[in-house]
Amino acid sequence: MRLLALALFLILPEKAYTEELTWEQVIDDSKTAEKEIQDEILDGSDTAVYRVTSRCNNPDTAGTYLQIKLFDISSLRTVIYHDLQCNGVDEIQYSKPFIPENDKHTFRVYGEVGTNFTIKYDLLQTNIKLDNQEGKTSGVVSYKSMMVKSFKVSEDDIESSSDWSYIQIWAESNDDNKFFDPLKTGDLDHRLVGRLMVTNNTANLQSFYSNPNAALDGALRLSFSTFGMITLSVASVPKISSGEWYIAVVMDDRFGETRDKAVEITVKVRTDYEYTSEIGILFAVSLLGIIIPFLARAIFDVENMHFEDLKFKCWLETIKNWFWSGKKGLTYLTLLLACLLIVSAFQVVHAKYADMQESGDRDICFYNEKCYRPYLDHYDVSVNGVASNLPFMVHGVILVIYFSISEAYCRSRGHGNEDHKYFDYSIPYSFGLAFICEGFGSLLYHICPSQIIFQFDTLFMFVISIIMIIAIFEGYSIRDQDIRISTIASHKAIRTPKVFAFFIGPVYFFNFIGNLIATEGLPIQFVTVFYIIFALWWIGILLWAAYKLDLWPDSLNPKHVDVIEVDAAVKGTDVIETDGPVELPKSMSFIKGRRAKVVKSIMFLLYCCVVAAGFVLALLEKLSFSIFILGVLIFGQIVLTMVFFIPTIWVVLRHFVNLPVQLANHKIAVSKHFFVLFGVVVYVLLGCVVVVISLVFFTVFSVTDKSIYPWRSREQNSPCYLGNFYDTHDFWHLFASFALMMMAMVVVQISKPCRMCYLEYLKKSRDRIQTVKNLKNMKSGAAAAGAVMKFKKAGKKSPTTPSSATNGAEPEQQ
Repeated sequence: MRLLALALFLILPEKAYTEELTWEQVIDDSKTAEKEIQDEILDGSDTAVYRVTSRCNNPDTAGTYLQIKLFDISSLRTVIYHDLQCNGVDEIQYSKPFIPENDKHTFRVYGEVGTNFTIKYDLLQTNIKLDNQEGKTSGVVSYKSMMVKSFKVSEDDIESSSDWSYIQIWAESNDDNKFFDPLKTGDLDHRLVGRLMVTNNTANLQSFYSNPNAALDGALRLSFSTFGMITLSVASVPKISSGEWYIAVVMDDRFGETRDKAVEITVKVRTDYEYTSEIGILFAVSLLGIIIPFLARAIFDVENMHFEDLKFKCWLETIKNWFWSGKKGLTYLTLLLACLLIVSAFQVVHAKYADMQESGDRDICFYNEKCYRPYLDHYDVSVNGVASNLPFMVHGVILVIYFSISEAYCRSRGHGNEDHKYFDYSIPYSFGLAFICEGFGSLLYHICPSQIIFQFDTLFMFVISIIMIIAIFEGYSIRDQDIRISTIASHKAIRTPKVFAFFIGPVYFFNFIGNLIATEGLPIQFVTVFYIIFALWWIGILLWAAYKLDLWPDSLNPKHVDVIEVDAAVKGTDVIETDGPVELPKSMSFIKGRRAKVVKSIMFLLYCCVVAAGFVLALLEKLSFSIFILGVLIFGQIVLTMVFFIPTIWVVLRHFVNLPVQLANHKIAVSKHFFVLFGVVVYVLLGCVVVVISLVFFTVFSVTDKSIYPWRSREQNSPCYLGNFYDTHDFWHLFASFALMMMAMVVVQISKPCRMCYLEYLKKSRDRIQTVKNLKNMKSGAAAAGAVMKFKKAGKKSPTTPSSATNGAEPEQQ
């Protein structure tokens, strides 16, 4: 029977344990009125609250007040005290939760003579019993009323053998109605929005009912439609502790909704706070990125894989030159930008987070509440969202170390020695630093995710995308003191200050103002001027891109490099002992020439259309400003990579021309051929697969949306995806880091940081191709010579055939 009663309690809606009683009376000459009420005795362990709805009116005196007092008869303890203004309007008061000591209470009313009043009151049970550290209850929240529940937590409940415990309280509602707000959703239905509060201070109950959106001391609150969760931990305010806790639910009156809302509340004590092993596994998986740079080198730069001559002393010398000498302008400015922006970002994010903590408003930051794991007693944030940025940092460190080894390799082979004449690893090092800083930027963002803070998550995604674009152009540009690639170069390299002055700086500015317009709103005059300047900047960037792609006519291109003059200057240099500059494969004509111009023009027009479409969507607030800028940058990077990667691949594949001849003469091993040939295909396909998987996790399995109302964002919350710790957004971080790393290695190959290594590679390729041609020609010549000799032998034997001999002898006999 006890189990049956408990089951009925858990599934039945909240109920009054006394029938709703109404007391109507007029104040007489004594200026007081009194009424004794008797309630049903509750279980001594159950907590209850009184709900009193009162109204008064005095026809003779306007603006008078009525004092209402409800107290316990035996102890004279006051349960409710309220000063009611007599204006004919209903006011609702809730008592502090208490454990009834007996069944008798008294109402006492004081007021002016002739004041008529009406008081309705009922006693509500609030206790949620925790069975196996979990309890549920349900009820209906009405307009202008509040549902109050309570639960007790013991020391045994919150202590565990591992780390600290935490308590999750969530409210769910399966209302079929949808919310209507044409400015935000465009839906045709309404969705009932409620407010959930958790506190251990009973004084907050009436304050929350009076103003659900006001800041409360020692209370956590949020808005919800179908789901909302609050987590109590050692980092939350208030902190988790043993004792009585109270849950309150009201309707959010900001949307003018007057219907009732059915709500189910669940309380669960969790002890799975341990997360060291999960982070360790993530770190180990991230270390697999070590394979990527060496695999890319083995595929795309197979002739420069001879690290056996590289000495540790040479690597240390390279590390020393990071600080003492060398061309590292872009690297140094990237590091400077990181120091300035990350410190500023932390100040802004911490202020936003502190505001959430002090006010208790969980609508300020957008978390995936269904997979929320507190971060010890330091930050009341989801530790999985913060820790999942580890792959970016690990991969950044791997890239920096790998490129230092590559630079040491160039140094050990004498490619410029101290003056770095023929190698420049400034761009590759910038990739590594940008990866590390992206990890920190995303980490800061996940302390308090929101639309205005999202700009800090994309800070170094912008940098990575822009550096990739610059690196691609760098690969086909002429650097200072380095004109060895003049056969295909048409422009000088982009100066580092210009990268920051005309690209990275404006992107940050426009991104910040765009997000400010979307979140806070700015005067229409300012917004109009801003979008005009933004459009003009984009036009300038597109014109610059057309110039770098050789889409301008030569008459409008004053800085166009005279390739013939440059080639003449290169002739006879000691780079490679030849009579002239290195002859590149014919496939390189894809970068230059009439057909190349047609292809690049089509891709350029496609990119312009994407930019224009994204600009319109951002202008109409259909697309987040940060997503627009980042999207067009990534799309441009992908387009450029596709255009300039084809000749890079062709150089690799041309290395294995006339394979049968090479294999017949033992010029290349079969295993090496297949590794490189199919390695290119596998690397490209695998990279595409990783990119697609990361985008699917980011878009299809999104767990929050910072551009809409917080309660609508919570409808997208999803449980942990793996190990009861990581959600789908964490997997976006992991796969995105691997995808960017694979793409960065391709872009570095296009950028040719070591021109000398590249030219040596081309020379070996040319020599090998020529050798194969010679072998083929020799074989063909030998075959032809053999055929001639055979023919000659056949010609000598033809006069001595039997028939010929007979015919020739007959005249002699005659």
